[in-house]
Amino acid sequence: MYFLRLLRLPNLLMVLATIVVPYWFVLRLAILKAGGIPVLTEHSFGLLATVTVLTTLAGYWINDFYDVEIDAINKGEKHRSTGRFLRPNGLFFLYVAATFGVFALSLALYLNLSIPGMVWPLWVFPLVSTLLFLYAWQIKCTPLVGNLLVATLCGVVPLLCLLPESRPILLSSINHPNEIHDAVGLVWIYAVFAFVTNLWREQVKDMEDFEGDAACGCHTLPVLKGLDYAKKPAAATGISVAALIVILLYFWFETGASMLQLAAGFVFLLLPALVGSILLLRAQSKKHFSYASLLIKLLMLAGLILLLRPIP
Repeated sequence: MYFLRLLRLPNLLMVLATIVVPYWFVLRLAILKAGGIPVLTEHSFGLLATVTVLTTLAGYWINDFYDVEIDAINKGEKHRSTGRFLRPNGLFFLYVAATFGVFALSLALYLNLSIPGMVWPLWVFPLVSTLLFLYAWQIKCTPLVGNLLVATLCGVVPLLCLLPESRPILLSSINHPNEIHDAVGLVWIYAVFAFVTNLWREQVKDMEDFEGDAACGCHTLPVLKGLDYAKKPAAATGISVAALIVILLYFWFETGASMLQLAAGFVFLLLPALVGSILLLRAQSKKHFSYASLLIKLLMLAGLILLLRPIP
């Protein structure tokens, strides 16, 4: 079970879905319907998805390396990740190996694309790897900055598929501007959804980890201002998520969505956002924060599926 937790399979599957769904079910379909030829093949997309997931996994491992003492307090001896079956030095070795893998796959993706001027794989993933290292080393223990950094990196994941397809998007939009515009817009909606939900989740996670962060000198917002203060901006983020979902449901209604889809959006998107916000404002224990975090995860999963409905 420890090694399964070490791999973070549910989180990695979520990251994988965040890039697979917007590309294969939105952008690629729009380019093909418009008569364009996508740049990414199954092989090159596989490289893109693999390097994205591996970059994420390396970020988890370096975060675990620096969080050994914090996890020992927050998770207890029975559930903490590092120190029982794998020494911190061994975890750092895994991080280094994964980071080298990220650099190698970035180079392989660049060579596979073989398009003049398309050098973004050579700097995007090394840059993200560096930011994740800085987050685990220092930024994690700062108020809000760490939350915003993680949320931004999560929001970038759906946008990665726009980089290699920039030329097909441009050419296809000449003859079929509406289809391409809608598809690119939906990819951006996925990005915004990933950003706001992950920002909310990071804020809640800081409150879940309050005890360990306080004991180990992390200056997160709950530690600096107290849990009662930190609940307010987290609940405000939740209400903002709910407001965005209301706007989305309104667009669905205006564009003739079925009552079944509107009901699904209300139950699986709007309701968790509202309940999570109320739960945060009334939270009195770590258990309540864990319930809110679970609701946010369910909201993320539902959004991956329900956002596929076209909007104007």
